Amino acid sequence: MDNKNKRQAVITGDIANSQQLSNTDLAHVLEVLTNELKEQSAIYNGQYDVFRGDAFQVVIPESESAMLVAICIRLALKACTPATDVRISVGVGKVSFTDGKVKTGNGDAFVRSGRTLDSLKSQYLAFSSDNEAFNKHASLLTAFVDSHITSLTQTQSETLLAYIKAEDKGHENIANTLGKNRSNITRILNASQYHLVNNYLDYMATEVETEQ
Repeated sequence: MDNKNKRQAVITGDIANSQQLSNTDLAHVLEVLTNELKEQSAIYNGQYDVFRGDAFQVVIPESESAMLVAICIRLALKACTPATDVRISVGVGKVSFTDGKVKTGNGDAFVRSGRTLDSLKSQYLAFSSDNEAFNKHASLLTAFVDSHITSLTQTQSETLLAYIKAEDKGHENIANTLGKNRSNITRILNASQYHLVNNYLDYMATEVETEQ
């Protein structure tokens, strides 16, 4: 099936400093990455490809969920052992690709996602859509969120990821999911500024959906 001319999101990413990982560690990181890509694609009816050993692309038809997917991918890798970061760029626009062949796709979203990733320097997370006025706001907010996520510890990443994914976001439920006590979870979530990250995701979802 051809998905031509649908306005969707393309997430392009690569594992940071993958050449510094041992073969065993890289294999484990790739397993964590692939599992997260598979899980997120199942939830949001997306498709993904992993290629070149440390790079990936995901197409998310529900583009309003793209930043949530991108941050979940990043947190999953920061939460694994060894804790590993990933450079991710989200592009929103029209796409064209054949089912099962994401890496051969083209269209505005693919171009934006790929070019923005290539232009990243110290930043690890970026967003670009075909609405340039919105990009000015989104880029600044995303830069702040990116800096914050970069600073998170492995434990904070794991806990924030569990919170974002949970349908029941009560701290008791998160504690049960991770096998920790509630007071500890509350302390970790507060340190990870979970409300700010959640507010950012809500804002981006609402604005991207409004653009549709």
